[in-house]
Amino acid sequence: MMSGRMSLGRFEGDAAAYNPQVTRRLLAYLAPHKRMIAASIVLVSIGSGANVAGPLLLKLGIDEGIAKNDFDTLSTIGAIYLLTLFVMWAGTYFQVRISATIGQASLLRLRNDLFAKLNRLSLSYFTRHPLGAIMSRITNDVDVISEFVTMGVVSLVTDVFILIIIVIMMFVLDVKLALVTLTMLPVMWVASRFFSAKARTAFREVRSTVGDVYANLQESIDGVRVTQSFGRERTNASRFRDTNRATMQASVRAGAIVSGFIPVIDTISAVATALVIVVGGSLVVGGDTSTGTLVAFIALVARFFQPIQQLTRFYNQLQSTMAAGEKIFELMDEPEEISDSPSATELPPITGRVEFDDVTFAYDGADVLRDVSFTAEPGQRVALVGPTGAGKTTTINLLARFYDADAGEVRIDGHPIRSVTQKSLRRQLGIVPQDSYLFSGSIYQNIVFGRPDASEREVIDAAKAVGAHDFIEELSNGYQTDVRERGARLSVGQRQLICFARALLADPRILILDEATSSVDARTERAIQAALERVMEGRTSFVIAHRLATVRGADLILVFQDGEIVERGAHAELLARRELYYKLYTTGFPGKDQVETAPVEPTMLVRPRWGR
Repeated sequence: MMSGRMSLGRFEGDAAAYNPQVTRRLLAYLAPHKRMIAASIVLVSIGSGANVAGPLLLKLGIDEGIAKNDFDTLSTIGAIYLLTLFVMWAGTYFQVRISATIGQASLLRLRNDLFAKLNRLSLSYFTRHPLGAIMSRITNDVDVISEFVTMGVVSLVTDVFILIIIVIMMFVLDVKLALVTLTMLPVMWVASRFFSAKARTAFREVRSTVGDVYANLQESIDGVRVTQSFGRERTNASRFRDTNRATMQASVRAGAIVSGFIPVIDTISAVATALVIVVGGSLVVGGDTSTGTLVAFIALVARFFQPIQQLTRFYNQLQSTMAAGEKIFELMDEPEEISDSPSATELPPITGRVEFDDVTFAYDGADVLRDVSFTAEPGQRVALVGPTGAGKTTTINLLARFYDADAGEVRIDGHPIRSVTQKSLRRQLGIVPQDSYLFSGSIYQNIVFGRPDASEREVIDAAKAVGAHDFIEELSNGYQTDVRERGARLSVGQRQLICFARALLADPRILILDEATSSVDARTERAIQAALERVMEGRTSFVIAHRLATVRGADLILVFQDGEIVERGAHAELLARRELYYKLYTTGFPGKDQVETAPVEPTMLVRPRWGR
């Protein structure tokens, strides 16, 4: 219902024009390392100077050693040449180490910024974008940037220094030959412009199709049980092959453009060398220059086009980095729909009075709640019932401020929830969702998730209160048992009990049970019902009802239909009216009018308490 315009893995804006500011934003991450960058530049200067000293030593060896039959001069030049090789190797080694350190430190900061941004984004963002595409941003696209920052920038600086030194040496040795060599630069510039325009589009398409692969892969792994249940393995494999083939074809097209450019540069280099041989040879014959100068110039021409070739490769790499950077900064610039206002204050300890005052909320222009008003007094138990899609889960999402109401106001103890910080609000809320989500790690770590400072005794007491202690103790490592990804080692009912213990340990003033016992069998439900009574005692509790036992004891029952509250009252009172609630009751819970499940909100899994 809330999905935006996109393909499986593409973020909106894939076709956006090339943005040169991406480079500046990436290089901004290098700013804190100015001293190391300065040291790297010094090493580049030394290494580059040593690298291009060879042609000059070649000239001296021919003109001063061979031409004059001076063996001592030749020996000295040979020793100096070996020394320049050692200096070049040492400078390159230390420069690459420093550059790699700078690059990885910058990427550490970039990844941290991306992760922090994801944690600040509202739930609606995750309903619009596939998880696989998001993962592609943080992994694959960051890896592309990693290669650019750690090696591409190093290559750029080195090649620029070498190119400058070579040009200077050319003009020092022979101005005419230098001008002959430089006549080929306009041809190379035209070729670079032609190929780079095509490369930019190709690499942007590669980044997009890679996002498709990640999204398809993540969805297929998450739904592997359903896939196998319906025998859809071949169909899903065919879909993945199509997505993977599109990525391969995009990569091949990008590679073809790059591979086509390299022979063009080699041809231009060969033509320049031929011109130098012809012109330089005539100068030597005419006595206007020496043989050593010509040989040195030929060596310089070969080296002159090497950094240019590297720079063109760098430019192609830059295109791929631009495409990855566009995706990353698109995510970084995503508006935070739910954010604290500059004047937001800390929500003080609450008693738990909740007011909805003419609240209206819509998904993509379609009203889900219309003029909803009710008041829950401190310690009161409120049950929300109604058909699927009636607005029950949306109501608790607004209470937890996972979304903001389009109209009306939600207040807790008289405080409009938009006027307080999200952290201080959710610190006093406890949510036990229908989808019992556990993080990788031990049972103990999952229980203390909402209250990291809890003692071991408090953790065990919380587990005992909800009836989880006994089965935990029967496990091989007790509370230190690794639940594996998404709690795969435990049964659905056991995961639900861990979520109950987590919510109880957080000691919230407002407790939300979003069909929290729907995954627990009747026997287990009876065992934890008494514990839930104790958990809800003294707390304002909101229960999205799935079973009748959680409804009958409610102080207030709100009956939702088509985004409105159509009935309200106690259980006996509503039965006597013989309206919608009576119908739900007589057809059974869930019965034909099955209670709603959460709207597509994969990230709203567990938010029992953030700190204490």
